[in-house]
Amino acid sequence: MGMAAVNEGSEAEVIQLLNYLNEIAVKYAGEGKEADTRRIVEYIKDIGRAAALKRLEMAAITSLLLLAPVAKEACRQQMESILVSIALAIGEVGKAAGEQKLEVPAKVAASCLGEMGNTAACRKLKKETIAVIFSLGEIGKSVTQQKLGDAAESTLAWLGITGKVAASQNFEAAALNAELLLQELGSNAIEKDLKKAAEATARSLEGIGRVADEQGLKKARLQAAYSLETIKFDADDRYLMSASIIAGVALQYFEKFETEKEGVSRKKTRNVKRRFPEGNAE
Repeated sequence: MGMAAVNEGSEAEVIQLLNYLNEIAVKYAGEGKEADTRRIVEYIKDIGRAAALKRLEMAAITSLLLLAPVAKEACRQQMESILVSIALAIGEVGKAAGEQKLEVPAKVAASCLGEMGNTAACRKLKKETIAVIFSLGEIGKSVTQQKLGDAAESTLAWLGITGKVAASQNFEAAALNAELLLQELGSNAIEKDLKKAAEATARSLEGIGRVADEQGLKKARLQAAYSLETIKFDADDRYLMSASIIAGVALQYFEKFETEKEGVSRKKTRNVKRRFPEGNAE
């Protein structure tokens, strides 16, 4: 029924069906029926994705927005596997929207995921956080490929926020995943001359790196610095000076940090030598 309505281009019927499915999904989630909830979420995802591919913009947006109350109920019931399914579903619909150059649904998807990611990271729900980061990456790839500047900027910003919150919770694996995706997507944005998206990448990497430094997450801090160097190099190569400057300024923080560490190390070495003058003389 749902796919038939999508194929016929009957957007009103599709939206009506989505509302009906949403009511069922919320009910199942509230009752703790995990398998049934997942089945309806998959159905909503399939309809939303098909609607996006058919360029039924309002139907695609509706499918995304209706997953939010299901996620809220699943969170209340502590059903993380359902939250993972919802995050992946939103990512698929958003990716399809990006492929069809539907910028608004793609931005809505990124926003929904960003909010989910913040909540998941704060609650230390690792699987959901990783699913959100992966899905934001999938949307980011599609919108940068299609040169959807606003959607790309929004997606990269949300990816940075999620990575930053993950770092604040000492979830280094998630922070690293976010940084690696930001580097890849930022380079893609630079290649497509998406200036604001490239700038958002540099700011996002700096944000994650600073929090990682504060939390003592060495790998994430080093990755942020490396990714910023890559973005700066790529931006210089394409003459995107604003992105290059932002990345360069951000890098100064990490370079200063390394200089301070080296200074402390040298000071410790001198102290050791002073402490054992006789041994050195021998």
